[in-house]
Amino acid sequence: MNKTELAETVELIYAMWNKELPINVETKTMTYRAWNTIIGDLPKTEILEAAKRLSARETYLPTAGLVRTEHRRMTTKEPTPAQAWNQYTAIRDAVNSGTTQYEPPHPRLQKTIQQVGLNLHTNDDRRHFTETYNTVEESR
Repeated sequence: MNKTELAETVELIYAMWNKELPINVETKTMTYRAWNTIIGDLPKTEILEAAKRLSARETYLPTAGLVRTEHRRMTTKEPTPAQAWNQYTAIRDAVNSGTTQYEPPHPRLQKTIQQVGLNLHTNDDRRHFTETYNTVEESR
């Protein structure tokens, strides 16, 4: 996205939440730079679609990072049950070891984790996880 597109995108996102950009030129420039750092490499149309989705559920102006996360969720393919199990075990291990640094999972996997928790280990547990994952529908 070029500078003009970025400025239009940021202004439109602010307008979606009925907010005004800072009046101070230096602060406004810093705002554009921050948004450019986080979403500048993404296509304008996809960012606007992500912002539209967020506008349906977010009360307050989202950060550029939240817009980028929503974009990733829109464009990431849903994992197969086997891929979901692998992601689940990676998240489970990270959380149980005290290092909670992991990519937020696909919404369907998040909903599955909410239902089954983070204590599944055995082959029967994997079967239970897969059955639950197959019955869970993604909610946006």
